[in-house]
Amino acid sequence: MNILVDMTVLELPPTGVANVLTGLYGAVARLYPGIRVSGVHRRALGGHLPRGIGARRLCRALPPGAWRALALPYASSRSRGAVLHFPWNGGVPRLPAGTRVVTTLHDVLPLSIPGYFRSDRNEKMYRMERQRDTERSTVIVTDSEYSKSEILRHLRPPQEPVVIPCATTIGTYAVDVAPGPAPYFLYVGGIDARKSLDTLLDVFCRLRREESLRATLVVAGSSRHAPPALSAQLREAVAAGHAQATGYVDDRELARLYAGALALVYPSRYEGFGMPPLEAMTLGCPVIAARASSIPEVCADAALYIEPWSPLGIAEAIRRIADDARLRARLKREGTARAAQFSWEKAADTFVRLLEKL
Repeated sequence: MNILVDMTVLELPPTGVANVLTGLYGAVARLYPGIRVSGVHRRALGGHLPRGIGARRLCRALPPGAWRALALPYASSRSRGAVLHFPWNGGVPRLPAGTRVVTTLHDVLPLSIPGYFRSDRNEKMYRMERQRDTERSTVIVTDSEYSKSEILRHLRPPQEPVVIPCATTIGTYAVDVAPGPAPYFLYVGGIDARKSLDTLLDVFCRLRREESLRATLVVAGSSRHAPPALSAQLREAVAAGHAQATGYVDDRELARLYAGALALVYPSRYEGFGMPPLEAMTLGCPVIAARASSIPEVCADAALYIEPWSPLGIAEAIRRIADDARLRARLKREGTARAAQFSWEKAADTFVRLLEKL
């Protein structure tokens, strides 16, 4: 079997989607050495490919839209019947009849989040593009039952999506954690409205002002697309000494942050999968998480759940974790056991069996 992969997501700085791509195909290469996996891309790749995976830069002079419309069909026609995989939430061009296409839609969160689009026209365009992606695909893969239900709610795919849960490789990093000068809670993720970070910052600053909490909040994540008001709120919390903002950190530093934290606090209201809670549980970090979207699928009974719109509930959970060492130990134990149920080997096996049916 040959698989041809659109690897343009790896041209960008590392993202969750890029980590899913390399994690999945790294496991495919280890488990199925007889399968030939090759990728095509337009610009130079920003990261390393897993061992056993090939890639070539093709038609680099073309602009992005033309590259997708022309170079990908050309590469597919030259690939001798390979399965063509689009791992980055769609973008499937018109292809020759009979091309076997697998498209990964990690989520359709823009259609699930109220007020996401600036106009009805933008929403209509997005919906039409994703609908077209499903119609040009032989099979749709997604990360969670929640994402599957949202795809079926908002689109009309010709086939029912197949759920293949993600995994993480963050546990491969050796973590040496020295006792820090002060305890901290950790938030990992984007600086945007759907994550409820504004509520979390309000709660944390209030607890610190009331002197009912000694710990600080470490915010790890890129603020490149942050709303101005949220960026200002974070700067004020940092200036007051209630929070620290690390910006984007690589996986090695992120593993160290997880391992040293009292808990990950993850109040996000909308997630297609929710990688930070899985990463935290893998490294023995207790998890406080929203009982919303896909998060309960990932954490099951191994998290302390909160309602993301309840400041009092978030404050109570933070105080409980800070004051109760037994609770932290239980969540660490149960989280580690839960995280062990996710692996790239399982995902790769399910993925390859799906392709064999094509």
